[in-house]
This record gives sequence, structure tokens and C-alpha cells, in this order.
Amino acid sequence: MKITKLTAYSVHTNQFRNFNFVRVDTDEGIHGVGELFCVGADKCVVDMVDYVSEWVLGQDPLNRERIQKRILNYSRFPGGAILHTVASAIDLALWDIAGKTAGLPVYKLLGAVRDKVPVYCHAYGKNSRESLEVLYPKIEKYGYFACKTAVFSLGYYPNSRAEQEIDEMFSGMRSALGDQFEIGIDMASKIYEPIQAKRCIQAIEPYRPFFAEEPIRPENMENWTEVAEGRKVPVATGEQIFTTWDYERLLRLHAVDILQPDILLAGGFTGMLKIAAMAEPSFRNLSPHNPLSSLANCINVHFCMSVYNTTFLENEPREEGMDKDLFTSVLKVEDGFIVPNEEPGWGMDLDYEYLEKLDSIVWSRVDLNKPSAYTMSGAPHIM
Repeated sequence: MKITKLTAYSVHTNQFRNFNFVRVDTDEGIHGVGELFCVGADKCVVDMVDYVSEWVLGQDPLNRERIQKRILNYSRFPGGAILHTVASAIDLALWDIAGKTAGLPVYKLLGAVRDKVPVYCHAYGKNSRESLEVLYPKIEKYGYFACKTAVFSLGYYPNSRAEQEIDEMFSGMRSALGDQFEIGIDMASKIYEPIQAKRCIQAIEPYRPFFAEEPIRPENMENWTEVAEGRKVPVATGEQIFTTWDYERLLRLHAVDILQPDILLAGGFTGMLKIAAMAEPSFRNLSPHNPLSSLANCINVHFCMSVYNTTFLENEPREEGMDKDLFTSVLKVEDGFIVPNEEPGWGMDLDYEYLEKLDSIVWSRVDLNKPSAYTMSGAPHIM
């Protein structure tokens, strides 16, 4: 079996960003699909798929490690997010092909370690009351028993406001939800100084948070040891880290409790298996970053089904709206868990007829036309 064609898609539906996909075709009529992360330069990502196809065409699609190394090594210089998400998406499409070739769901190629995957949802509001209003319908319909929230003043001066609001958020949600409900917070890498991040985390210690996600940016990993010193709150990070070398360095610091790599960036299934293997001897769990489409959600469910040291999977319901229409099927949340389908490969495909009707957009993570996009000093606010 040989790879004959790579096709990239970038489409916009009802979210603020594009969804990006790759399809890999073979000479035996079997094809696989993967998803690319929306790193911001989506047009460049699509062009990169076309560019690396010269290194992939004619290869045996079952040689996943060999193909990934060709993509990453033939580029000569270390690849950034664009190259890594392309290599990851192609790897995921090759796993889909492997499952279809074997006639098995991908997770059964490795063997299941659990029967279903626990998931947590988002509960984002300006305060605890609004966050609970967002959360309660999800609990009622889908049975979630874990969530993460956010405080939008994080990263703005004066920091005292963020400390007050983060305390109010957790005290209100913990009082309403009880002690058994898991509540995390996404701090979105908006704080630069480790000491300020540490003060915000200490403010929520009395409420037994599930985790504090990305309290600081990842570039200076040694800063994480400052944040983690004397910690009573589990610290989580990973969505902006995507090489095995950086994860090895992060694990060596013993400063992070939960790793959150994104399977669309961190080498696909092949790369994520390496990260999980490195993390297990340090007794660190993975809670994969998973904010994108139903395909990415399905892929992550297969990963969590087959990897021992995974914990809750990030998840939002994907059973309605235009997101649903992009695919031949979606996985459903029941009682706070997801069970994968039993079809070969990922068990779902893209709706190509519907994709042809959609265009992509140029988007920014932050709307710079809004005053809230800036700090008090006038510098752009980066998330």
C-alpha cells in the first residue's frame, strides 16, 4: 500500500476560528483523516501540507514513525507549530488508515485500559453566578461532574482585582456544587511574573481546585519551579509545548502535576504515546488539550481509552450545530463519560460535500479593536 494524495481543508463554521483537516489517500482505496490545530496561520498550515507531501507520497502509510521523522527532519531547521501540527495531522490520518486496514477501532490496535473516558466541560462567565448558569444545563443534559472556569481579569494590573475575583469565583462555585465536583481554572498563560501567578493560585487553595492551568507562559520552564514551590494546588500545562525534548525537560523539573499536550500539535498519536511513556515513571497524568472539532474529540477519546496515565479529557458537547454537520457521526457525552464507537479507524469521516460549501476566515485569538484587548499600559494583551 502506498500514499497517493494529501488534501488539506480549512473551513469556518459557527466558532470564532477555522477547523483544519487533512485527508491521506492510498492506492488501495483506503483513506484516513486527521485534524490540524488552528495555530493562527491557517493558510500557511494548508500550504505546509502541500509542501511536505513531496516527502510523504509513495510511502507505506503503515510506516508512521518513519514518515513523521521524514517530515520533521527533512525541514532541516527545528520546526515550529506550523510544521508540527502538519506532522501530527498526517500521523493521525495514518493511524486511521491502520485501523481501517486491520478492521479495528484505533484504540483496539493498542488495547483498551478503560471502558469509558471521563470528561470535563467549560464554565466560563464573568463571575460565579454566570459560570454556574453556563454549567447547570450541561450537568443536567450530559452529567458532567468536572469543569474548568476562567477569570478574565488575570494578567491585567492591578493584580489585586484578579486575586479577589478568582477567590469569589471558586468560593461561589464550590459552595453551589459541593465538595465532590471537580473545578479547575484556565489561567491562559496571561501572567508573566511567577510570584503573581503563585499569589492567584494560593487564593484558591481553600477550595480544593482540580488544577490551575497555565498560570504562566511556558518559554522559561525554570519559572515553573517557582510557581510550584510549596504548592497545594495541582499545576497543569502543555497546550503550547509540543516536542518530546521540551516535555522531557518539563518533567525533569518536577514542577507540573498534570500534562496537557494537544494531540494535534505534539506528534499525533505517535508523539503522544512517547509523552505518556515519559510521564508514567514520574507518576504524572495527561489531561489532553481538546478544544477543537468532533474529529479531534474522537481521536482524543481513542487515545485516552488506550493510555493508562490519562485523566479527565477536556470536552464540550458536540451533538448539535454546524460542527456536527462537518462529520458523518459524533460521539456523545453520557453521565460525564464518552465511549468510542466500534467502527474501524476513528469510526467517523468528514462530510466532503458539506465541506465544499464552506470557506475559511482570517482570524486572531484576540480582537485588537476592543479596549479589553489591551492592558492599562496600552500593550497588546496576549492569551
